[in-house]
Amino acid sequence: MNTIMIYSLDNDFKIYENYYQIPIASYPSYIGFGMIVFCVKGKAKINIHGYEHTIEQNEIIFIFPGQLVMVSETTSDFRMNSFEISQPLFDDILGGIGIISPQFFFYMQSHYHYFLDENELSSFRNYFSFLCRRIKDIHCLYRREYILHCLRILYLDIYNEYKKDPLVDNFDFSVRKKQIVHQFFHLIIKYFKDYREVGFYANQLCITPKYLSTVVKEITGKSAKDWILEYTISEIKSLLRDSTLNIQEIVSKTNFSNQSALGRFFRKHTGMSPSQYRKDKLDKMN
Repeated sequence: MNTIMIYSLDNDFKIYENYYQIPIASYPSYIGFGMIVFCVKGKAKINIHGYEHTIEQNEIIFIFPGQLVMVSETTSDFRMNSFEISQPLFDDILGGIGIISPQFFFYMQSHYHYFLDENELSSFRNYFSFLCRRIKDIHCLYRREYILHCLRILYLDIYNEYKKDPLVDNFDFSVRKKQIVHQFFHLIIKYFKDYREVGFYANQLCITPKYLSTVVKEITGKSAKDWILEYTISEIKSLLRDSTLNIQEIVSKTNFSNQSALGRFFRKHTGMSPSQYRKDKLDKMN
């Protein structure tokens, strides 16, 4: 068996070579870093915001910071080559691509896995080897810059695939409006468990709630309130699918005042109680 290697660059970047386990919990949790995982062999079952996929040999997955993720199963022969990317480095990478469509982050919740053909496999192996050599070169004064620009190319390829998707709208909105929506989604990821009112996010952006709602609706097709609710409901559903958590623990993780408040909120927006939803999902799994 090949030697397992882990290389790191301060707290910003880490490479796993021939590693046996994806460093993500077996229960739904929001991760504070990004990952690019290439499956060398074996299988691993991954769930991102309720979208489950079993990664197999020659597949690559992209996990963004702030996503609700769990790895539920890993075969004994699983091996991966992977990059772990800090939130600051991730922000610098995407910041150099230009104004990223806010819908891209939601698109990647369900379009996070890709199978590589022979040409792509060869390119990725060379790419991975180059980054391994670069991170090990302690005499290089600009290792972070090399890594940042190399990773930016990879994310740009993924963003290019997103923009080419015929189901994705590519309307030309003003840069200012795109910036507002982009900042709004970053704020949701950071604060949605504590703040569920549009006014909080508008205050953070120094604009009125009405203007924020108008801009978000214009660019994404959904209101700011709907996006906040989507994040909250998605989190509750993912936690309910984890049978090891009781309802009170889910109340605590989602910052509701009590179990009744969570139940009223969930029933209002889904039409069923949390216990009904959990029973329905667990019955389908069995």
